[in-house]
Amino acid sequence: MSVKNIHIIIIGIFAIFNSIVSNAQEFIGISGGYCKGSFTDFTKKGDYDANYHFKNGVAFSSFYETKMDSSSNLRIELQYKLQNADMEIKNNAGHASFYKNIDYSFQLLNLNLIYSFMLIGKKSFKINFLFGPTFSYNIKTIAKGNGWEWHHQTQIDTNGNPIQTLAIKNWEKNETNSKDLSKFNFGFDMGIDFEIPITSKLDLLLQNRYNIFLTNITTLKDLRHTSLLTGYLNLGLRYNLKENDNKKERQNAIR
Repeated sequence: MSVKNIHIIIIGIFAIFNSIVSNAQEFIGISGGYCKGSFTDFTKKGDYDANYHFKNGVAFSSFYETKMDSSSNLRIELQYKLQNADMEIKNNAGHASFYKNIDYSFQLLNLNLIYSFMLIGKKSFKINFLFGPTFSYNIKTIAKGNGWEWHHQTQIDTNGNPIQTLAIKNWEKNETNSKDLSKFNFGFDMGIDFEIPITSKLDLLLQNRYNIFLTNITTLKDLRHTSLLTGYLNLGLRYNLKENDNKKERQNAIR
């Protein structure tokens, strides 16, 4: 997905969003917590064997939220995520064989447009289902690892003539600004949001969310389409900008 297309989509969504929220109930909030992520290609068998492991990370976000109707909200969230992931690739294909074992640490800035639908509404708590698209920008990638591959090399024979031979070339990688991962990605975010009122204007949020990239996050040409799968456990606060509307909403939820 090109940068131009992403800009067009975002502008269109914000135009629709602005028309919805003109007289609606509004919230602002923050959240953060622990996340665990892994590369995945959803392929059990292919032209090579791949091993991915779930790695730890952290995520922090701020958001603006508006009421759409009595049971649904629309949330715009800007999220910063520091994520680690790794890959071990073994390709046994004769002279096309290669091996990669690389650890990545990368920083992502995500724009999440989240639709929130209330599943359970009680006086003491609410449970909401969250779902929406994610637009992600890769700020920086650090890559460390090693591997080997076959390559052509030129040698001179006893008669002084150049000859081409194949040999295994070992390599190591330690890049602080690696280009192995793509800059822009698109995916979906979904999960459950537990909302616990603290005061008439302040809510405590407990979130269990999952995110998957649909675009290919790697730029390495010899790898198949690879996604990033992340799970979150977040704790947050949400502040109601219109207290009177909030009281009415809580009364309706109790009924």
